[in-house]
Amino acid sequence: MSTIVKTMTPFINIEILCEALTAVGCRHTVCGDVIIMDGTMQKFELIKGRYSFIYERGGWRDTTNKQYKSVNSFLKSVEKMYNYIYEARLQAERERLERERREYVEKQKQEVIARAKAQGYAVREEKVKEKIKLVLVRSTY
Repeated sequence: MSTIVKTMTPFINIEILCEALTAVGCRHTVCGDVIIMDGTMQKFELIKGRYSFIYERGGWRDTTNKQYKSVNSFLKSVEKMYNYIYEARLQAERERLERERREYVEKQKQEVIARAKAQGYAVREEKVKEKIKLVLVRSTY
């Protein structure tokens, strides 16, 4: 008889889940919406938008170290690794977006300066409350 385990962490991203399984020493195969643990009767299956752990017997076998762990211990280590990888990817995405934003602002600033100089203005930069203010100056005689 199979048992379906619902975890505190909703495993919704198959890529991160597979990476977490590899990190905890679990060899696996992906078949559509099912992740099968190699050499065992355990699997993660997509049920109602999240991957649930389904197993046949009492323990999970670590195929790398040939050891048995309790299902609870196994799932805790997978959850911990899943959350770690998820947060790392989220942080990398934030950094990428911030870098792209800065590049865009710098590009816009250079375009404004170039247009101003083409029209005969001198450009002065001022910092006002954490924002850059470009002041166009033209001397007339």
